[in-house]
Amino acid sequence: MPTYIPDSLINEIEELKELWKFDEAIKKVNTILFRDPNNEDALLQVTDIQYRKGEIGKATKAIDFLNARKNNTDPLGLYIKWVLEMEKNHRMEAKKYLQQALELTKAENHEILRCYGLCEYRYGNREKWLNFIKDAFHINNTDAEVIYNLIELYILEHKYKQAKDMIKYFYKHREKLQTIDKALDFYDKKISLFEKFITTQYMFKK
Repeated sequence: MPTYIPDSLINEIEELKELWKFDEAIKKVNTILFRDPNNEDALLQVTDIQYRKGEIGKATKAIDFLNARKNNTDPLGLYIKWVLEMEKNHRMEAKKYLQQALELTKAENHEILRCYGLCEYRYGNREKWLNFIKDAFHINNTDAEVIYNLIELYILEHKYKQAKDMIKYFYKHREKLQTIDKALDFYDKKISLFEKFITTQYMFKK
């Protein structure tokens, strides 16, 4: 039976990670693994902590162990494996894991769709990227990263009207947008640069 992890302990671990006190965070996670070596939440914490430390090899070992226990059928585990393989610049290998995650979620997870679209873009498939990002937006239209990627792609494709429409959408719904690893200010600055770029492009057309 899996060991229950109190919310208070999870909060302590998260606080230590935010303070970059990774060794202390690992010690707390190890108290869980000592009692329950197969605890999924604890293994995910190990993966995250080692990743943040830059210990990609150790992070990979933890997620590989977890994925093996689940016969590589857990979309989250496969998504994390994709992230780690990308960090090692193993792009072809990484794409396989993300494709598995995409199939397992039946293309209904917006983050996996978004990332798979980025994979397609790296191989020069801009049209596929656009379609995947659009699908991601239709599933979750409040994810700031998806909106940012969509604006970026429209600009790359010289579709400035669509880009301007999405910029308007960003400002209209700004207070409701979801962010994960970037502050909203990051998107404000990027969107502002996009606006200036589009204005410049229109000036050159005159």
